[in-house]
Amino acid sequence: MKLNKHSLNILFTVLFIIFASLSFAYANSGYRSVEEKMYNRSFVTDKKNELILRSTCYINPQNKVFEDKSFVTEPASNVTNRSGLFSELIESSGRKHKVETDLIKAIIQVESGGDPLAVSSAGAAGLMQLMPVTAKELGVTDRFDPEQNIESGTRYLRGLMDRFGSTELALWAYNAGPTAVEEGRMPLETQEYVPRVLLMQNYFSREAR
Repeated sequence: MKLNKHSLNILFTVLFIIFASLSFAYANSGYRSVEEKMYNRSFVTDKKNELILRSTCYINPQNKVFEDKSFVTEPASNVTNRSGLFSELIESSGRKHKVETDLIKAIIQVESGGDPLAVSSAGAAGLMQLMPVTAKELGVTDRFDPEQNIESGTRYLRGLMDRFGSTELALWAYNAGPTAVEEGRMPLETQEYVPRVLLMQNYFSREAR
C-alpha cells in the first residue's frame, strides 16, 4: 500500500512521539537509579557510623547515647572455653585469610555460642552458622565439621571485608546478606547483631592481654 504525504507525516509524528517518550523514560529511570544509589550510599554510611557508635557506647558506658543493653551479654565462662577448643583452627584460618582471631571468636560466640552442631531456624548451621547456599558456594561438604566451617566462614568474611571495605559493613552483610548492604536495608536483628559482635571482639581482645 502506497502512503500519501499526509499519512507519512502522521506516521513520522507518531514515531517521533514514541521515541521521545522512550528516551525521556530511560533518562528519567537512569536519573532515579543514580539518585537511589546516592541515597543508599549515604544511608549505608550513616548506618555504619551508628553501628560503630553503638558498639563504642557499650564498651564505654559513660556514653549515654544508647542505653538499652538488653541484647548484649558478656560471654559465659563455659562458652568462652568452648571457643578455646577451636583456638588452633581459629588462629590458622585467621592467619590464612588475614582476619583478626578475636573477630572470628566473636562471630562464633554470637552465631552459635561455640556449639559446632548448632542449627538456626533459618537453616544456618555450625560454629559460624553457614547457610546451605553459602556453604555450597564455598565448597563445604559438612557444615558441622569445625575445620571446614571455620575456614570457610572466615574466608567468606574476608571476602565481605574486601568487598565493602570495613568490618562493620562486612558484619552487616554476613548477617543480612550482601544485597541488604547494597540496597541499604538493615533488619532490626542486624542492628543488634553488629554491635554485639564488635563488643564480643573487644571482650576477647581484653581477655587475651
